[in-house]
Amino acid sequence: MRKMSKADTVEAMRRAIASQKGAVVAAHRGLTVAEVTSLRKKLREANAEFKVVKNPLIRLAAKGTDFAKLDDVFTGPTAVGFAKSDPVALAKAMKDFAGGNPKVKLKAGYLDGKVLSAKDVEALADTPSRQVLLARLAGGLAAPLTRLVQALSGPERKLVYALNAVHDQKSKQTSAG
Repeated sequence: MRKMSKADTVEAMRRAIASQKGAVVAAHRGLTVAEVTSLRKKLREANAEFKVVKNPLIRLAAKGTDFAKLDDVFTGPTAVGFAKSDPVALAKAMKDFAGGNPKVKLKAGYLDGKVLSAKDVEALADTPSRQVLLARLAGGLAAPLTRLVQALSGPERKLVYALNAVHDQKSKQTSAG
């Protein structure tokens, strides 16, 4: 496999930046090949990719985009996780990996044109998944409707009980008389 030229690397990073839905920048120092492979696998499951980058090349790739707001975090050994669909899943995977590996430290994040601090990335990682949020929304929307149906059926139910009581009373009177 031929080594990519700097221009090819910059172009590949430009494409990753342009197509990302969110990103997490991390410092990595002393990761083994097995650890990097493990992280990449975890991120693939979250529909994200992990790129170890040279700071001048990522700065060049980000030039002229909102992603350039991250320039000041591109120092030291840098890696970037790019979310292809769900930035929360990326943040969760990166936080989980960093929590279990002291060689990885979250530096910053990027979401919807805004730079996130490491604490913001961790807060994003603690956000429930999209499916959980949709389930909560559906439950929240269904609860008032259920209460409304119960409230509207209350008068009919009371009427049925009253008619039953009248019917029982009439039955007792006819059988006694």
